[in-house]
This record gives sequence, C-alpha cells and structure tokens, in this order.
Amino acid sequence: MMKINLICICLATTFYLSKASSADCLGEAQIIAKIMERSTDSLTTCTAKIDASSVRVYNQNGLCPMDLSEVISQGIEMGLTNGHDCDITVGGEINGIIYKRIDGKIVLE
Repeated sequence: MMKINLICICLATTFYLSKASSADCLGEAQIIAKIMERSTDSLTTCTAKIDASSVRVYNQNGLCPMDLSEVISQGIEMGLTNGHDCDITVGGEINGIIYKRIDGKIVLE
C-alpha cells in the first residue's frame, strides 16, 4: 500500500510540475537550417524564412516544444545591426536556439 501511495504522489507531482512549467512556456527548439528568404518587417527587426528541405537539425525542447511547421510558416525574427542592417544572408545558415515570445514572434536567442 505504501508503494502505491508513493507512486501516486510521484505521478501527481510530475503532472503538476509539467502543467506549471508549460504555462510559462511558449516553445523552444535548436535549429540548423539554410535561409531561403529575408525581409525587413519594421525599423528594428528583419525576418528569415528557412528552407524546409535544408533543415539539418531540429531538436524541440522536451518540456517546451515548438513545431517545425510553425517555424517554417512564420519565419525567425532577428534584430537589425547598426540600427538598419539586416545581417541575414540568403543561402546562409541559421544555427542556434529559437523560442517563441509572448507576442507570438519566433526569435533567435
């Protein structure tokens, strides 16, 4: 009986912690892929669209997954350098951690 109670407590705790962490989590993944298109969307950011066939690595965060299809359709937003330069090169590579902000934008960390 003691083992059953312990198992139930462990399962309840795991369920509670997974729900608590997912409430703050919007999505995160590691990505290595080629850039097929870029655009400047505002005065402070530019967006890189990735080529779905060129994705070499896509590792979703286990506790906070982000679907690859969402990244492909939305693109990855990055800040401008020197106030006006978009350092994204078409044919270049995105390599790093991406995450979704509370406003829904996917950004490179």
